[in-house]
Amino acid sequence: MTLPEILSMVMLGLSIVGIMMGIPVAFLLMGLGFIFGIIGVGVAGLSYMYPISMFGITSNYSFLAVPVFIFMGTILVRSGIADRLYGSLHILMGPLKGGLTLATIIVATLFGACTGVIGASIVSIGLLALPGMLDRQYNKPLVAGTICGGGVLGMIIPPSILLILYGPMANLSIADLFFASAIPGLVLSALYLVYVALACHIRPEWGPVLPPEQRNIPRGKLIKMFSGSLIPPMFLILAVLGTIFFGIAAPTEAAGAGAVGALILLAVYGKFNWQNVRGAILDALPSVAMVMFVILGAKFFTITFLRLGGGDVIRRFLLSFHLGPTGTLLVMLSIAFIMGMFMDFIGMLFIITPIYAPLIRGMGFDPLWFGTLFCLTLVVSLSTPPFAYAIFYLKGIAPPNMDLMDMYKGIVPFIGLQLIMIALVWCFPDLALWLPRVMSGVK
Repeated sequence: MTLPEILSMVMLGLSIVGIMMGIPVAFLLMGLGFIFGIIGVGVAGLSYMYPISMFGITSNYSFLAVPVFIFMGTILVRSGIADRLYGSLHILMGPLKGGLTLATIIVATLFGACTGVIGASIVSIGLLALPGMLDRQYNKPLVAGTICGGGVLGMIIPPSILLILYGPMANLSIADLFFASAIPGLVLSALYLVYVALACHIRPEWGPVLPPEQRNIPRGKLIKMFSGSLIPPMFLILAVLGTIFFGIAAPTEAAGAGAVGALILLAVYGKFNWQNVRGAILDALPSVAMVMFVILGAKFFTITFLRLGGGDVIRRFLLSFHLGPTGTLLVMLSIAFIMGMFMDFIGMLFIITPIYAPLIRGMGFDPLWFGTLFCLTLVVSLSTPPFAYAIFYLKGIAPPNMDLMDMYKGIVPFIGLQLIMIALVWCFPDLALWLPRVMSGVK
């Protein structure tokens, strides 16, 4: 290896060590990119590389959807849309073993289809479902796994922030990525439901049936309650995904339509006031700032890393095994899976995607199919220790009697289901490619 290539590997190693030490990802990646850029490229080279790259990020029309979708998510949290849906579903599914966990997964699926922000999903669903399930003596690991597993669904079901960020970097249409991930996301949700139903059937004490006195509501009133709580999220899903799927709007425009739709729902529920709107903006700002700073830091890192030849080193490493296209693809996903245990998914996107995307096209794989596999792998990384962001979000709202061990034990089966979903998409590519083909004929 040449000296610049050695520097790139040192740079990559220091990034992993720094993340394990707890240094904020954005500042770590930005600092490493800047320092090694000066050492390996020089001030003159950086003086034109960084400004051009930063302008490319800030002027990228697709990235505008990120803050808008985050804002939409914070509005939905304040609207109480999930509260109403869960309130009717938990009564409707109360007679079933594990009914509350089943209701939680359904609500998480619908909430994820309204906003693709993991923090908003897990915190909202957790605050709704956690007290009721623990009060009724549900199995703690099952409760924790259901909330964490359900919370990450929004990262693969469109409109996902993950897909919005991946699309421009891989030169793929965000709309096509939405089409490709929709069916795998729904199938993953169905796998969750089957697992929870079977687990509670085998171990009834894990998910006790809701007592009759707590679900003694006339059928007509229950149907009215359920339909009334289901129509608003379906309206919002249609406003966002329907406009994209039928070519009416681009993802960024659909994000704006979704934010307006969320404000309309806020007004319908009688909560449209300056306090709630201002609160939603303030709630969104930290997440938007975090995402944008990580994007900038990761971009600094990636520019320097690739300029030093780090991408070529990794490509040579992957091809040196002579495993053929399928074996190389398996190694690529395995590397992403392992890195996901230690690194923020946004940083991973910006570091790995510029290296992987040309390789995938060169090996003859469908980039849309690979994008779905890759994003599913990153979704798994949100639940894998030691840096399991899903568990960290849940820990922030969990009562003292639910410890980290309950959460780690509970998330393992859901990680297994996510890996099964990756295997299904691998073996049956049409799970990801059928809908994009159909929708390309509609538009």
